[in-house]
Amino acid sequence: MPDRAIEAAVKLLAEAGRPSRIILFGSYGRGQGHEDSDLDFLVIQPQVADPRAEMVRLRRVLSPLRLPVDVLVVSEAAFRTWSDTPGNVLFEAAQEGRVLYEAP
Repeated sequence: MPDRAIEAAVKLLAEAGRPSRIILFGSYGRGQGHEDSDLDFLVIQPQVADPRAEMVRLRRVLSPLRLPVDVLVVSEAAFRTWSDTPGNVLFEAAQEGRVLYEAP
């Protein structure tokens, strides 16, 4: 997947989601992405009232790019709580992912 497609996705997520951080994880985060891989984004927001609804909304924001993408949305508090605990996706993202956006 071209880097410019990833950059376009991050730009849309940053504009729409007002995140504190966006992490690319999974195969692309590890640098092992291939043509059949999807993009896995972890969007960390200061607070999230309804994470599921926010995931759906952000996937819709990315739909014009026509990319295979998964978006996970969590609050800063949830990320702090779970990113040090092995066996969950937040730990995986924290350990192997690449931070592509940090709020100024």
